[in-house]
Amino acid sequence: MQSNTLGDQELALLRFVSSHGPITAGEAFAQYGEPNGLARSTIETVLTRLYKKGFLARTQGGGLYRYQPTMEPHEVIGGLVEQFVEKTLGGSLIPLVNYFVQQGELSYSEVAELQQLLSKLESRRQEKDR
Repeated sequence: MQSNTLGDQELALLRFVSSHGPITAGEAFAQYGEPNGLARSTIETVLTRLYKKGFLARTQGGGLYRYQPTMEPHEVIGGLVEQFVEKTLGGSLIPLVNYFVQQGELSYSEVAELQQLLSKLESRRQEKDR
């Protein structure tokens, strides 16, 4: 994962390109920018930032750049979560889990999924300890 962080607008456009790419700036503007009230120059600027940060690759053909993600969406999200946990939570997931417990924001299916993930984690630890 790149060491660069992503702003809200960058993340939203990266998600769009991930599901619609490869895509030109004009196509991104027509399909994403215009419907969301963004100027074409804003889309071009954000695509260039994402390219410079290493989240997008671009190829030139016919005088236009076509942008595509350099990694899978789950890898981007995983890296962003890692940055959040390290920078904001001091490396501990406990404050995040505690927040959801206190807020009661998790559905039954989310709790079940978390329990399955914890079981996987426990299995890995047991294998590692052997």
